[in-house]
Amino acid sequence: MTKTETAKILSILSLAYHKFEVDREGVKLKFWHQMLKDFDYQEVQVAVQKLVAEQPFIPTIADIRKAVLEVTTEDRLTPAGAWGEVIEAIEHYGYWNKKEALKSLDPLVAKTVDYMGWREICTETNTGVIRGQFIKMYKQLKKREKKENIIPDRLQGEIDSIASSQLLLD
Repeated sequence: MTKTETAKILSILSLAYHKFEVDREGVKLKFWHQMLKDFDYQEVQVAVQKLVAEQPFIPTIADIRKAVLEVTTEDRLTPAGAWGEVIEAIEHYGYWNKKEALKSLDPLVAKTVDYMGWREICTETNTGVIRGQFIKMYKQLKKREKKENIIPDRLQGEIDSIASSQLLLD
């Protein structure tokens, strides 16, 4: 999104919310642009219109980023649907074909299975317990993924860099 497009978004917000003001020095524009520039203008515009239609209070940058992700990403799988994928993979690929089985799964489902262990899932006799553990972990990973997607990539890179440098110091 360009700076001009960000200015258009701020104009929409100031029209929709009378208390939303854009400063003459352009400080707000610069900051909002920095925080939203990784998104497509059309997607932000639709998300802002959705927020204006749904809520009576001024949306924050975080609200807009969340709304863009809601507009642009379809909730691929329910936790139960994700577990269904695992069961199908076990039936189709069996215990010995872990690599092929993981390739056949949705990336988040595969990540969950990998964390839990393909062998452990395949050999567990109490399917109710392993299903419950899978669903709980899948929900946690999905929540983390959504949270990570809200943060701009540039900022996430800086956070990761600081975190890894702290690990080296410890």
